[in-house]
Amino acid sequence: MISRKQSKFIKSLKIKKYRDIENAFLVEGKKNVLELIKSDFEIKSIVCTQLFSELNPFVLNKNFDVIVSSEQDLSQLGTFKVNNECLAVVKKKDYNIAHADLNDFTFVLDDISDPGNLGTIIRTMDWFGFKNLVCSEHTADFYNPKVINATMGSFSRVKVYYTDIIQFIKQSKKPVFGADMGGAELVQTRFPKSSIFVMGSESNGLSPKVRSLLTSTVSIRGFGKAESLNVGIATGIICHHLRNY
Repeated sequence: MISRKQSKFIKSLKIKKYRDIENAFLVEGKKNVLELIKSDFEIKSIVCTQLFSELNPFVLNKNFDVIVSSEQDLSQLGTFKVNNECLAVVKKKDYNIAHADLNDFTFVLDDISDPGNLGTIIRTMDWFGFKNLVCSEHTADFYNPKVINATMGSFSRVKVYYTDIIQFIKQSKKPVFGADMGGAELVQTRFPKSSIFVMGSESNGLSPKVRSLLTSTVSIRGFGKAESLNVGIATGIICHHLRNY
């Protein structure tokens, strides 16, 4: 049975201020939690239904607390409208860009504000085997529950670094490309291994400071009448191109 104190603590992790104070975040739902257990994240506790613990008895042998709760109480703790299986409280990781292995293509996000888009980008990168994502300091919080939920477990395999991307680009000796409507056609462009790709914000695109540092810009050719592509979809198309051409 979950206590009132535990319930208050878990609910507080929906808010960034308290995630930062407690150095912890939430992972919700069966898919995400099972992916989490296979990762090297440090789990503080899992709250689950009796049925989940019976169907996944191995969780009882792990080095974290398992709290059995009713479906009703569980749904009130997290952000899902209905969560009838489990959620976890997890210690945040301190990813240091100085220790990142950036030998593959690297994606950089220039103030991507929507948590759903960030989660989709992480999930897409995982599909194509990209391991590192560099984010501006004003990009959505990686540990936001909406981001974690949207990754469908990929948060456990893609490392996300927050830094001053202007300084990061300046210090990098790699070619830097930006996605832009006026750029060269993606399908007609070949990229040096380990290039950097910058994706601009949903509303403003690439910031002027970032744009001034680019080697070149690339565009995704459109055939219909849509004004633009969602940044998550655009990132997926670029990922596919980089892995197949």
